[in-house]
Amino acid sequence: MSDPRTPPERLVTQGVPAAAPTPKLRQDVVLTLPGREHYRARVSRLSAEEVVLVLMLDARDSLTPGELISMAIEYPGPRGLVRLEGHGTVATKDLVRFRLDGAAEVVQRRDFVRVNIVRPLELAREQGDGALGPWAETLTANLSGNGLLAAGPDKLAIGDRVRFRVHPVEGEPPIEGAGTVVRTTDGGQRGIAIDELDRDARRRLVRFIFECERLARQRTRDSTL
Repeated sequence: MSDPRTPPERLVTQGVPAAAPTPKLRQDVVLTLPGREHYRARVSRLSAEEVVLVLMLDARDSLTPGELISMAIEYPGPRGLVRLEGHGTVATKDLVRFRLDGAAEVVQRRDFVRVNIVRPLELAREQGDGALGPWAETLTANLSGNGLLAAGPDKLAIGDRVRFRVHPVEGEPPIEGAGTVVRTTDGGQRGIAIDELDRDARRRLVRFIFECERLARQRTRDSTL
């Protein structure tokens, strides 16, 4: 089993290497701009020189066209979360051209394993003034080091900021953090990207996830004996 404390693998690239796990056309990604929050985006065009992203903005978001800045995009890859770092231009309010230049890095984070696990979960939506709404009790459908899939509640909409409390082990304090609702399913589940989690809480979460994965592999081996 991989040690969750193992640092991320880094591969410094020159240009766009053939083996680099670049995103696919129409794939959803997360764009990070320096000193700002994450933006959900979708790949609208892909070439050897750049990735063109359409941002999923709401009225609170504001980007200045013409900016040429460092940025990063993240998306799921075969071995975990992939992070590409480079530079880009804000072409219009909701269009970004991301360039895979010589400074780009590909980062495979091995701690972002996702496991299907049902655990008690509490969610509270952040109001516009920063206050928290009422806490709602629900369950997780799966967990990873950078997100979770919640069984509900169906009142949460894409873009909502939430605080969460996951109870991985009965009798232990919950893991608390914050995130953003980034997707919904036909069954009413809410996908939440974690964007606020302190170091100790993340370590507990990753340790729990890897233990779940270890037990799942053990059950698979035992069933084949």
